[in-house]
Amino acid sequence: MKKFIFFILMLALFAFLVSCAAPKLDPISMQIMPEDQQHVAIPEVCKNQYRSKTLRVAVVPFINNTTYGDMTARNTQEQGQASRKHKEAAVAGVVVGPGAAGVGYAGASQTDVKYSKDVNTFMRQIAPRIGEFAQSAVEDTIVNIGGVEVFSRSQMQSVLNEQNFQMNLADQNTIVQFGKLAGVDYIIAGSVDNINAKYVPKTESNDTGNVFLNLTQSLAKSMTEGWNITTQMTVQLIDVSTGQVLVSKKVEGRELGGTQPGFNPELVITGAKKAMSESIADIKPVFSERFAAKAYINQLRGGKSAAFVSMGRADGIKPGDKIEAYQFMEIQDFMTGKVQCSKSKIPVELIVSNQVEQDSSWVIIKGDDAAKARVKVGTLVKRAPLKGQSFLNKLY
Repeated sequence: MKKFIFFILMLALFAFLVSCAAPKLDPISMQIMPEDQQHVAIPEVCKNQYRSKTLRVAVVPFINNTTYGDMTARNTQEQGQASRKHKEAAVAGVVVGPGAAGVGYAGASQTDVKYSKDVNTFMRQIAPRIGEFAQSAVEDTIVNIGGVEVFSRSQMQSVLNEQNFQMNLADQNTIVQFGKLAGVDYIIAGSVDNINAKYVPKTESNDTGNVFLNLTQSLAKSMTEGWNITTQMTVQLIDVSTGQVLVSKKVEGRELGGTQPGFNPELVITGAKKAMSESIADIKPVFSERFAAKAYINQLRGGKSAAFVSMGRADGIKPGDKIEAYQFMEIQDFMTGKVQCSKSKIPVELIVSNQVEQDSSWVIIKGDDAAKARVKVGTLVKRAPLKGQSFLNKLY
């Protein structure tokens, strides 16, 4: 079993490193073939799919439901000095010995020890700001996803001050009211539900005689010895126009703190914040799907081997990202005669190359010839949902 775990770890690390490498592309060296000049025909009922509104999103501070609030820590330092005084005295008494008895003298000794100490006690305030930290971590994640305009904290405070509005984070109605005042489309709110710290003592290492098993055992121990800190959070996406909770997702994080057995609240809070930051990666697939930037293909080259798409760094696009392509059809309802738009994902893989500009990028197209034939100039594309935590992070 240990061999299998070690093999999986190494395989996951190799796959992770390979996946991070962005393909290189030189589009100018690629010819524009006749098939590259085909244009997509967009049904009238589907044209609204190409209209992409920049959504405005505000992230409010999270509710702290844990026991880690503002606290006062007490530190005591003790310094001391000892002095010794030794003395001896002669004491009269009866001496009894083999063949003799009489009055004699015996020696006595005494040591006096004096100890003086200075005790210095001081107090310090600890303000963990758990809710505000969760807010910052989610904001960073949403900004990196791209495709939305994130309402800043200064803008948020300005609205609160101008409107003299008191927002109750525990009341969804007031959160929605704030969203309407701020003119945002969505509010992201939530709570930090639990922070748990458990100390796992060190254990002796056993030499198995196998270097790989020893490495696996050492790795497993390094992942558990010391303060094991776990966190639980709830993240919600609220539609301001309807007040409906569109997404409610629980995420969990884990982090290893210090190795000293003494409980240190600051160490636990620091570890908890790191665990929270890593756990928020699990909301990426949910929000990147909903906020994915839309674009379209402006040019094809190399017999549909590469495409120039109308989104780039401003939309959160980075080299190595995956992009999806879509094809539209006009469908008429058999009973009502109503016409509607049907969207179908084309079974190709578009990988963002190293050629990324502010508002555009070149992608490599992979797929069989039949699928690539469906990709044309004007084809709608959007970024594929981002992945959550990696396998190695979840093991951790």
